[in-house]
Amino acid sequence: MITPRRRALLTSAPQSPTFVLTLKQPTRFRPSLNSPFLAKQGVLPDGQVIAVKQHKLASSQGDLEFCSEVEVLSCVQHQNVVMLIGFCIEDKRRLLVYEYICNGSLDSHLYGRQREPLEWAAWQKIAIGAARGLRYLHEDCRVGCIIHRDMRPNNILITHDFEPLVGDFGLVRWQPDGDTGVETRVIGTFGYLAPEYAQSGQITEKADVYSFGVVLVELVIGRKAVDLTRPKGQQCLTKWAQPLLEEYAIEELIDPRLGNQYLENEVYCMLHAASLCIRRDPHSRPRMSQVLRILDCDMVMDTSYISTPSYDVGNRSGRLWSEPLQRQHHYRGPLLEGSLESFSGKLSLDK
Repeated sequence: MITPRRRALLTSAPQSPTFVLTLKQPTRFRPSLNSPFLAKQGVLPDGQVIAVKQHKLASSQGDLEFCSEVEVLSCVQHQNVVMLIGFCIEDKRRLLVYEYICNGSLDSHLYGRQREPLEWAAWQKIAIGAARGLRYLHEDCRVGCIIHRDMRPNNILITHDFEPLVGDFGLVRWQPDGDTGVETRVIGTFGYLAPEYAQSGQITEKADVYSFGVVLVELVIGRKAVDLTRPKGQQCLTKWAQPLLEEYAIEELIDPRLGNQYLENEVYCMLHAASLCIRRDPHSRPRMSQVLRILDCDMVMDTSYISTPSYDVGNRSGRLWSEPLQRQHHYRGPLLEGSLESFSGKLSLDK
C-alpha cells in the first residue's frame, strides 16, 4: 500500500541541489536475484566516491520498496549500517545514493574464487560488527524495531579495514510498535529464511536472528548456506551442521583453510551464538544484544532459555552468565578496488 507520506515522496521533488554525476566504467557486474535494485559506482563533483542503486521495477510494488528503503535509512545512523546520502525521483527513474564501500560484500570474501582466505581475526571482527548493526536496527533505533528480512553475506558490506556494514534495505519491515507482523508474501533467500516465516509468513526480529545465525555458521565452516553440488544430506548447511554445533565439534566444523590459525575460545563463542540463533522455535532464539555479548566472549547463555513477550522486551539481556574469556582482535588487510556498471543521470542529494 502506498501511504500518503510515500505518495508525497514520489510526487514532490526533493528540496536539495541537483548535481550531474559521473559514473565509472565497470569491470564486472552481477545484480542480486532478490534485490529490486541494480548497483553502480559513481563520483560526486567534490570527488567523493559513491554507490548508486537504480530500481529495477517501475510499478506500485517497486515504489513501495523504494520508499521503504528511503524512509528507513533516513531514520538510522550507525557505524555498522550503510549510510544513505541522497535519492532521485525523475519520471520512472528511482535512484538511491549510498556511501561507497570499497571492499565488496562478505560473500565475495567467503566464496570468491580469486580471493585469499581471511585470517580468523577478520571473521571475528566482521561477525561482531554485523551483530552491532543488527542490534541497533532491532533494539536501539529511535523509530522502533526495523526488520531487515534479507540478512545474508551478500548484504554485509566490508570496508578497507574489514569493518562490516549492514546494507540493502529493499525488503525491510518497519514495526514502530514492536508488534508481530504477518506477511501474505514470503520474501527472502532460501537457506536463510526462518522456519516460522517460511511456513506461516510470521515476521519478527527473530527471523533476522535466525538468518544471522546462518551467516555465523558460514563464517566458521566456510561453506554456502545451500550448495546443491554437495552430497545428499549436506546440501543445507544448517541441517548438516546442527548436530555438530550442539556438540561444539570445532575440529569437524572449522574451515580447513584456517589451519590452526584461530582462537579456540572465539570459535566456541561463535558456534554457541550460531546454535542458539538457528533454533526452530523463535522464542528460544536470543535477541541481538544477547548474541553480541556471546560473540564478545564474555557471556554464556542458558541453553534452556525461552523468551516470553513480557520477559523479552526492550534491551533486557535474558538469562546470561558472565564468563570472561581472553581474546585477541586485530586485523588489517589490503584495499580492494572494484567498479560497477556505468550509468549517467541527474541526482538530487540530501544534505
